[in-house]
Amino acid sequence: MAHILIVGGHDETFRMIEDLPVELSVFQNSESVTAQQARRAHRLCVFDYRNQTEALGRARALHEFKRIDAVVSFTEHGLIPAAVIKEALGIKGNAREAVRLTRDKIAMREHLAGRDLGAVLTRSCHSSSEVRSFLQSVGAPIIVKPAEGAGSSGVFRVSSLDQVESAFARSRGECPGPTLVEEFIDGPEYSVESFTTDGRHDIIAVTAKTTTGPPRYIETGHLMPAALAASALAELRGLVTDFLGSIGHSFGPAHTEVRFGPAGPRIIEGNTRPGGDFIWELVLRAMGRDLVRESICHLAGLPPQSRTPGRGAGCIAFFAYENVVIERVQGIDAAREVEGIIRLQCSLEPGQRLGPLRSSADRQGVIVAVGTDLVDAERRLAQAQDRIRVETSPLPR
Repeated sequence: MAHILIVGGHDETFRMIEDLPVELSVFQNSESVTAQQARRAHRLCVFDYRNQTEALGRARALHEFKRIDAVVSFTEHGLIPAAVIKEALGIKGNAREAVRLTRDKIAMREHLAGRDLGAVLTRSCHSSSEVRSFLQSVGAPIIVKPAEGAGSSGVFRVSSLDQVESAFARSRGECPGPTLVEEFIDGPEYSVESFTTDGRHDIIAVTAKTTTGPPRYIETGHLMPAALAASALAELRGLVTDFLGSIGHSFGPAHTEVRFGPAGPRIIEGNTRPGGDFIWELVLRAMGRDLVRESICHLAGLPPQSRTPGRGAGCIAFFAYENVVIERVQGIDAAREVEGIIRLQCSLEPGQRLGPLRSSADRQGVIVAVGTDLVDAERRLAQAQDRIRVETSPLPR
């Protein structure tokens, strides 16, 4: 059997490959390790794998004990350690430069700036005066965000000079480190889900987004596949294919975020992993593509697995209450019984005091629905939502 090292991961990751004939070693942090992972792994090392030096040291020792054939990560913080291990040991996995460019927003912007790849005007700023200068040069509004942030944490839309100081300070306060400022692309937001094999990029689906809007643009829902004109879809597919090729992405899933502005699509972020926010589940259940399983089979040299046909379409809605006290929650179990509801998680409880949504981590749950097409999927989602009753009162000041 091929020996595969997985860096990080959730229980769903290991459920998808439960029956594959591969030998698994797993690096996991103490907060995420579970009994299921321990059962599936042949070897389990529990430590903070974000420490690249320690991760590489442990991988070298493991490699000497039992040769590792490939390394992979499907989680945000495991991508760089896995790429470092891949390069140092000379084994299969994601190319380090592709991972670096997508994890480092500043490096990615510099990479795009010299190419005709939907670049966004941007600047790395170290002071509020630099942000103010950028705003004056490109015009309002602009987006202020951490260069190493995730989940909309520290992201603000700035529409005037008098908002600069506060936005810069709050962004730095939530996510210390370099601050990125960008021109605001006024248009709908999408993500493009893909899988790459030996440098060939297969575009699986385009996902439409709904967000809270300004100032933070926290995602509140997803629709797959997005309802787009054939010309717009072709433009998105071409842009993302060219982008993935330009960064040297040669293997595995990718999740590329794009805004479609007046001048066409512009790349906002790239990720060499499956989409989060349960987009991976829509890809699996609606489109019939198991990105984790396909990745492991390719790395292990296993023959392609037969695919279970997808339902055709899917949608996601998040519970996203803010600045309220939760008084009553009813109908959750009844909503789960609606046909087509494949996931319903809700952490709302009476007595909860919910402040403002600062990032996606502040959302209180999710509903995932699938159907034969978007109309059918949205109808099933609406049926589930109609069965849920959440009573609130204003949060006292």
